[in-house]
Amino acid sequence: MPLELLRHQPRFASSELVTELDPALPPVIANEGQLRQVFLGIAANALEAMEGRGRLTVSTRVRGGEAEIEFTDAGPGIPEAILSRLFDPFFTTKPPGQGTGLGLAIAQGIVTDHAGRIDVHSRPGEGASFRVVLPITSPVTTGDPSR
Repeated sequence: MPLELLRHQPRFASSELVTELDPALPPVIANEGQLRQVFLGIAANALEAMEGRGRLTVSTRVRGGEAEIEFTDAGPGIPEAILSRLFDPFFTTKPPGQGTGLGLAIAQGIVTDHAGRIDVHSRPGEGASFRVVLPITSPVTTGDPSR
């Protein structure tokens, strides 16, 4: 999983990355490189919000014909006043020189291009949860349908 790349960064060394992956998750037709960028960006943001300490749980499941990939952190949470601006281009809560404010805007564009969405839930002091929801595409069947 591309998230393993984050485990080896010194700034995240005190973090715990937990995966709860559904082995029955069907394939999703998508651009792997683009989704890797989305997942790494969301995970890195969560780890940074926890200042390199704490637990990030990544889980997958199928719900209502969609694949859900959820990133739940134990960080400070996101104040309600900025939740609606998270995906705005150039909006950042990071100090000057530490973020462009483009990561989540780009992630949302990529997920939207895949006919999906990103849902965010947060309670200040209790962490945040980013859920990437993508449609599950049925395998194409060919040949005799009676087989």
